[in-house]
Amino acid sequence: MIDWTDKWNADPRLLPARYRVFPGRLVALGFITWGVLTERHHIAFSGSGIGLLALILLAICCAGWIIWSAGVSVAPQRIGERAVIVALCTSGAAGAVLTALNMPSVAIAFPAAATLSVAMRFCVRTSVRAFAAFSVIMFCTAAVAGTNLGTAAGYVCVLFGFYGLGLGRYAQLQRANTAEKLLAETRRANTEEAHAAALAERSRIAREIHDVLAHSLSALTVQLEAADALLSSGTNPDKAHNYVITARRIAREGLTETRRAIAALREDTPPLRSLLHGLAETYESDTGAAATVIADCEPANLQPDAALALYRTAQESLTNARKHAPGAPIELALACTESATELTVTNTAATSPITALASSGGGYGLAGLKERAELAGGTFEAGPCGDGWRVSLRIPARPARL
Repeated sequence: MIDWTDKWNADPRLLPARYRVFPGRLVALGFITWGVLTERHHIAFSGSGIGLLALILLAICCAGWIIWSAGVSVAPQRIGERAVIVALCTSGAAGAVLTALNMPSVAIAFPAAATLSVAMRFCVRTSVRAFAAFSVIMFCTAAVAGTNLGTAAGYVCVLFGFYGLGLGRYAQLQRANTAEKLLAETRRANTEEAHAAALAERSRIAREIHDVLAHSLSALTVQLEAADALLSSGTNPDKAHNYVITARRIAREGLTETRRAIAALREDTPPLRSLLHGLAETYESDTGAAATVIADCEPANLQPDAALALYRTAQESLTNARKHAPGAPIELALACTESATELTVTNTAATSPITALASSGGGYGLAGLKERAELAGGTFEAGPCGDGWRVSLRIPARPARL
């Protein structure tokens, strides 16, 4: 239960507006009603004639004011907007008649409040009609009752002033609603952007995991399967031991690759040429096939994601060569120009029988490389080249980010 008394004592602005406005409107209604009842120079409230009409009009004005105050301030869910507007228009029309019958009169507050409220809540066309209707009613009543038309014209000017205030408030509310909608759209766009960034980061991490595991575990599987075969047959335990040693080295390199992947995620990558030479040396020691690196340059102004894409392309190409072309010589060529950096990996036909390793993997290697190339703004191509296979990645040069 909220104690609004304490909140009001601490800061009156903390109390909801509907609870502050309603008592004030009722007090205003009391003063206006008292003023109309005491200013009876031309109207004597009675049970017949114009006095009865004035009394009925005053009752209508008071009822309309109460409905407006209660409907808007206290129970907006129980009393509909249409009922409130009907009460306002009825009160305004009755007040216009009452004002014209008794000039000067404080009853002008009724049509003034109705004009202000309608102008605040509805479009210009509707509010103009209400203002015009109140003005015509006031002039016609003044002409029939024989009261001062000049005073009626002055009251119409008062209504016009309140109409202008209502239009200003209407425009302010429209701007506030527009600002709220824009704020909601901005928040929604920021949420969607953050979600898209999270998905992109997840995809990036997934690519790193795939590349590290595909390269390290495939080579590790070959060594362990060979050692298991030799140990099962008992023919050459020393050679099996060498396979185990090699597997241990590959596992250590896998850990190194994991650290390198983490560094890449942090956009901290080592020189590309040294990485290519390291891949070639590992390929030669594992397969006994020749691996040649042609790289006379180090790419300049290369973004970390682009450098990582080049490295992963070379790594995945060597892994695929192990799987599908065992024993095939391979060449890694890195070309650097002012406009682009291009990596080409070419292998010849297999020189050893294809093992069960060729069926391992999920088939996401080339798709992941193509995705990396697109994210880095480059182009990726892979396909047969004579008896072998050729993979090419070209990334345009871009200025380094500050």
